[in-house]
Amino acid sequence: MNHRRELVLVTCFLLLAAVFRLWDLTRLPPGFSEAELAYIRITETMRQGDVAVYYQVEEHKVRAGMYGVGSALVTELVGDGLLGFRLFPLWTSLITLALLYRLARHLFGVPVALIALGAMSLNLRAIILARSATSESLVPAYVLLALLCLINAFNVREEMRFRTPTTLSFALMALLFGGSGYLHYTGLLLGPIAAIFFGHLLITHQPLSRRMWSAWTFAIALATIVAIPYLISTFRDIALSEPYTLWIERPRSLTDVVNGILSAIGGVIWQGDARASYNLPESAVFGPATTILLLIGTGRVIRCWREPRYALVLLVLLAGLITDAWVEPESTFSAHLVALPAVYLLPGIGAVELWRILRGRGVAQAWQPVTVILVLILIANLVATRDHLFNDWKHDPQTQTAYHARLGALAAYLDRTPDGLPVSMCAARLVEPDSAGLSPFQILPLMMHREGLQIRHSDCRGGLVLINAGAPMRFAFAQLNDRDEMPPELAEWLSDAVPIPVEGLPEGSVLRLDVEQRVRDSGGYWSTFSPAFFMPDQNGSEEQVPLPVALENNLTFAGYDPRALSAARTAGADPIVLVSYWRVDGRLPDDLGIFAHLLAYPDNESRVPLLEPWAEANSLDVIPNELQNRDFFAQVSYIWLSDSLAPGQYALTVGAYTNEVAILDNHLEILDVANDSQPHGERLLLGDVTVNPPPEPPK
Repeated sequence: MNHRRELVLVTCFLLLAAVFRLWDLTRLPPGFSEAELAYIRITETMRQGDVAVYYQVEEHKVRAGMYGVGSALVTELVGDGLLGFRLFPLWTSLITLALLYRLARHLFGVPVALIALGAMSLNLRAIILARSATSESLVPAYVLLALLCLINAFNVREEMRFRTPTTLSFALMALLFGGSGYLHYTGLLLGPIAAIFFGHLLITHQPLSRRMWSAWTFAIALATIVAIPYLISTFRDIALSEPYTLWIERPRSLTDVVNGILSAIGGVIWQGDARASYNLPESAVFGPATTILLLIGTGRVIRCWREPRYALVLLVLLAGLITDAWVEPESTFSAHLVALPAVYLLPGIGAVELWRILRGRGVAQAWQPVTVILVLILIANLVATRDHLFNDWKHDPQTQTAYHARLGALAAYLDRTPDGLPVSMCAARLVEPDSAGLSPFQILPLMMHREGLQIRHSDCRGGLVLINAGAPMRFAFAQLNDRDEMPPELAEWLSDAVPIPVEGLPEGSVLRLDVEQRVRDSGGYWSTFSPAFFMPDQNGSEEQVPLPVALENNLTFAGYDPRALSAARTAGADPIVLVSYWRVDGRLPDDLGIFAHLLAYPDNESRVPLLEPWAEANSLDVIPNELQNRDFFAQVSYIWLSDSLAPGQYALTVGAYTNEVAILDNHLEILDVANDSQPHGERLLLGDVTVNPPPEPPK
């Protein structure tokens, strides 16, 4: 094949690969998976200057830090968000294609290199990996670069030739092999691969210089020096190291070993990884036709194992399959990463072997039928990959769940919409972290590239934020069914909201809300129908305080829903539901909380309640450090009455605290505006609640 034709074919394959990897990059995948969020946390940590070998982002699981270095450098240049965090793996995937072509051309010639490049360019496994903001996307490129340095150091080509070893080639090889553990636990196999390959060269009596031993000793010493920080970190706490992952995921029985081997092989040729974040669930790496070429190529590699180039491919393939078989009984694509260069080379080797077989049987111009087969396979792969990627995988419910698709669609809408209205976002379980240690209100900003957009988060099962005193804003739900969990007292504020259509989200996920006038009207209503009092003095006299009531640290009590005091309560029955409203006058403490306490009177005569609560609710379902001046927020406090609560009258009080409610010094002082804003206690009395005894059980 002449050089011009080769260049045209390589360019076409790279363009196809770029299209499949770039097209709709910010929406496919539709968000970030748990693994991506873990590496994004590492990236952000490194950008803040905290560099380490390992990072523990999940309980009993750590991740190496090399990927975070590259990701931090790229995002520092281009920004973050769904696009910024994916540019590093995208660029790495394109470099991987170039490295694969270079390796295949050196070892097996142009035909094998072109077929390997075509196989990887249009392979769903490779494309999903290129769209994954994890260290796994970097492993194939790292392995290929290490293998290129290895064959260059030993001068391995289609035919191995004698050459005096050079210091630079062995130094580069040592740096890559010594640093392999900093990227991913599968990279730990590169060292054994190099050692076994060197032993193979000796056993098969390849033409090696006498200086090869000294060069090999130098490489081992340099690789050890590079690996010293990794080794120290590992031995310091073995249970929190990546090599420990291989130990805890080991097979537990002979059945696991057999199942693991079958699944590892099956992951390539008949049934792949079932996880949507790694694969179209349970699809093999290759289709039937490419698999046949792969099997033919595998046979060729096994028969010619004495040749160094075939031995290297076989070693790499076995290393990946053994790791996959070892880690879990099921096919695990994240464990066979080292094998990927060999997996993409084998169909090309198989196609050349098929040509040899046909030529040996006397078929004239045997390349013609082989070329026709390859073109048909290429077209079939092109059509199948397009369908699998942009239809099947994109719309698979597992993919939508694994990648937090709702948050991703909301982030894309907020990034692309010029509407400057601030956003009040509702997310149930707002501060509950996922396996990557991130809660919903932390995930959304990571998916966005746009900066400066005002967002307030709340868990609208108990809290609601009305930005700028209810002025026009957008109200968004992380999940539409979160709206069904809102208490009616909060849902009333959304009754006149207007839905905003958003691509990728069900109708009603984003609303336009304007309740500024309702907030003003509510102020008058609370002043009339929701009286509040300073806590009684020693004589038991109550002093009503006009609403709103200022507290220290820029917080103002605006009022409450009087329905909490509208009827007597029964011990052990439904809770008291107190909806209190608060205005923000400036920066709030990060650890702010709202308490609602039911206090007992010492006797029938004294009207000074005891401070120890008999029933209480202490929480805050908004993020206080996001709130700004003139924001209003509602807090729903559910005060559950124990069935052992003695009947009688109790004082319902409300207030705010920081850090821990049990320490009275943490309560925010009530300020008496009529008396030069002097402190006047640390809670407000809203009124009395009559508690009836629980009903007698039926006899």
